[in-house]
Amino acid sequence: MENFVENQADEPIAKAKISLVNHALRYGLYTAAAFVLFSLLLYSVDVSRTGWVNYLSFVILIIGIVIATIAYRDKINSGFLSYGRCLSIGVLISLVVGIVMAIYSYVFFTYFDPGALDKLLEASEQEMINRGMSDEEIDLAMPFTEKMMSPVFLSITSLLSMVLYGTVFSLITSIFIKKEDNSFEGAFRES
Repeated sequence: MENFVENQADEPIAKAKISLVNHALRYGLYTAAAFVLFSLLLYSVDVSRTGWVNYLSFVILIIGIVIATIAYRDKINSGFLSYGRCLSIGVLISLVVGIVMAIYSYVFFTYFDPGALDKLLEASEQEMINRGMSDEEIDLAMPFTEKMMSPVFLSITSLLSMVLYGTVFSLITSIFIKKEDNSFEGAFRES
């Protein structure tokens, strides 16, 4: 009988954790789909991913994190959510987006448009020239740049940067989205 009571007490906590992970997974996939569509749009209009275009990518990630966290707080968690849970949702979403974008990058640069890597290398070399680097410096830097412009390296970089930026954005957005339950019942609720 004692084990039955212990299992019953742990069940709401387990449901809350599963619900948070499922919620973050679903919204992470939505956000990743927006990223893929945005990337394909940029590719179709031949816009490079530099400057202001990168900021639009950040906006997509922030919007995905904010919408998902507010939806979890208001629809699943009775209008309350701790800072830690807000942060967890944002980091999980960023991880899902990072994994999807890493796969997308690998497939894109390996199968869809392998020539895009050559364009990136040319742009990198031109940037070095614009910075005033000497021919010797460019000759030394280009082999390293070529190694960095492989589909595998770009995929890993995509994953790591998405998680890093998503964590930073989540740290900030969680400050504004969190809503602590200070009621007596809230002290016993898992939020």
